[in-house]
Amino acid sequence: MDQTSIAAVLGKLDSQVFVLTAADGDRRNGQIVCWVQPATIVPQVPRVLVGIGRMTYTRELIEASRRFALNLLGQDQWPWVPHFGFKSGREADKFATVPFERGMTGSPLLPGIVGYLECEVRSVLDGGAHLFYLADVLVGQLVADREPLRLQQLPELLPPEDLSIMIRLLEQDRVRDLALLG
Repeated sequence: MDQTSIAAVLGKLDSQVFVLTAADGDRRNGQIVCWVQPATIVPQVPRVLVGIGRMTYTRELIEASRRFALNLLGQDQWPWVPHFGFKSGREADKFATVPFERGMTGSPLLPGIVGYLECEVRSVLDGGAHLFYLADVLVGQLVADREPLRLQQLPELLPPEDLSIMIRLLEQDRVRDLALLG
């Protein structure tokens, strides 16, 4: 297997950046996710497939409530990447300083986003280091018709100190994922 060639092809894919939010009662959290794919070609049955790390606090909330929201970020909302992506919701309430409203699923919806989808889990695929949720989209709205933030833009947008934190965290995830896949 030629890992370099495979990485080159996968590197051409450019994932949008979302804040996936979930709540269970008074507990709430959000985290950055970039693995969100439409999972149907039938508009009357909208579904998505979302990958999330097995060790995350947000995953615990999804397991408890079976619901979540996907908040699609705009390019100007890159500061939310460190806020929602660089620390655990077990350590701090990420919404303590961020305005939001609760959607129909109870999950936080962020202001000024490109759009959102509120989802209910249909089934779960165990991918080892990650769980992949096939979810029915219950409601969604395009809030602002503008370009979404994409994963490959982050190295250009993040300040150097945040970029180095992101690289370090991704390496930690890679090592942990390899161990779980082992």
